[in-house]
Amino acid sequence: MHYSLDALLVTSQTITVATVTQFATGNGAAWLDLLATLRGRYRDVQIDQVATPAALRAWLLANGLEPTGAVAADDVERTQSVREALHRTTVATVTGRKPARGDVRLLDDILAADRPLSLRTDTGALRLRRPVNAAEALARLTRDAVQLLAGPQRENLHACGDDTCSSVFLDQTGRRRWCSDERCGNRMRSARIAPASAAPTEGSRRNTSPSVVDDASPA
Repeated sequence: MHYSLDALLVTSQTITVATVTQFATGNGAAWLDLLATLRGRYRDVQIDQVATPAALRAWLLANGLEPTGAVAADDVERTQSVREALHRTTVATVTGRKPARGDVRLLDDILAADRPLSLRTDTGALRLRRPVNAAEALARLTRDAVQLLAGPQRENLHACGDDTCSSVFLDQTGRRRWCSDERCGNRMRSARIAPASAAPTEGSRRNTSPSVVDDASPA
């Protein structure tokens, strides 16, 4: 779990809010969590959680990919473009459609910045070398994504059961329905309960029937 003060992109306006926001986690892979940083993708109002260099660095830090170099505005634009290309490619894969040629070409271009992983033990524990820059961090995420999308594990990718949510998650049990049971699961359960609770009871239907007339009422 990671909290940060983010600049949020809401529709076409960028605003800075003095509030604590939480990055989505639990989709089964860091690159799937990256897809979830654009909240409301299928809704009228969208909130982009990596809309500034500081916000992108915070997300990379939370996912063990903070680069040693600076994160700049062009890194944000590149990340947003790759995120949306990955989302379209993932949705195409889940629904059995052919990914768009332009998206595949962009992902190929991003992979060119990938470098072999190397290990470090300077802290005593085994860990990976940090990416040199945001482009390398993005390439690592893209590599993980395309390896899953092109392999047998893609059968375990599922779209969230909430049609208004654009998240995709990895589930090997086949029982999971929501990207977040607390958020999407509760919303969908509440949506099913609301119409039932609003429906008139048998008694109220009798009381409001046109055949029932109150003699004291005006004609």
